[in-house]
Amino acid sequence: MDVNTAEYWSERYRRGETGWDLGGPTPVFAELLRQGGFPLPPRRADRATRVLVPGCGYGHDALLLASAGYEVIAVDFAPEAIAALRRRATESGLSLQVLQADLFTLPQILHQPVDMVLEYTCYCAIAPDRRAEYLHTIAQVLVPGGWLVALLFPLQQPGAEPLSGPPFPVAPEETLTLAQRAGFCLHSRELPESSHPARRGREELWMLYKPMPTDESSPGTH
Repeated sequence: MDVNTAEYWSERYRRGETGWDLGGPTPVFAELLRQGGFPLPPRRADRATRVLVPGCGYGHDALLLASAGYEVIAVDFAPEAIAALRRRATESGLSLQVLQADLFTLPQILHQPVDMVLEYTCYCAIAPDRRAEYLHTIAQVLVPGGWLVALLFPLQQPGAEPLSGPPFPVAPEETLTLAQRAGFCLHSRELPESSHPARRGREELWMLYKPMPTDESSPGTH
């Protein structure tokens, strides 16, 4: 089946083939939240920071950010994942927007841009030949000065041949080139110490921003 279809992902959920799911919030994001390490706080001035979580799956990270006060929009292709997230949101009393949609349609279906995008295991799940399109889509839905927080997994090992997927291995330098072509600037990148033990050293945390039109040399502060 084609990874570009909702049917493919529905079948994965029905079979329980969800190896990307850690069963809870991503440790790196939980630690960032604990330390105040996200580039934008939950609230600024008179409103909450709008965060998009594409390919949200069961929504552990979406619920984590919603519980911290962010205004969260969670999107996934698979209706099974979305139904589970809606149930968990209701059970926990958390408010967030949950959409079952093709993420490539986001520029058409979002009513207003977002301040930050949280990327984890979505980039590696889409067909590699659509990665440039994905990054352009994310750039379109971000406000100028907005941030893309991306935990890239699984990293392609130097000299290794690309493997079939999903997950499709991520080549950092190729990804950086695609991100820059989409208009992003890289602020920082690191191998986080707080990664899940099974993924330590296999994922890289990037902070990228969409420059303000008047200043392409530094992150926006809104």
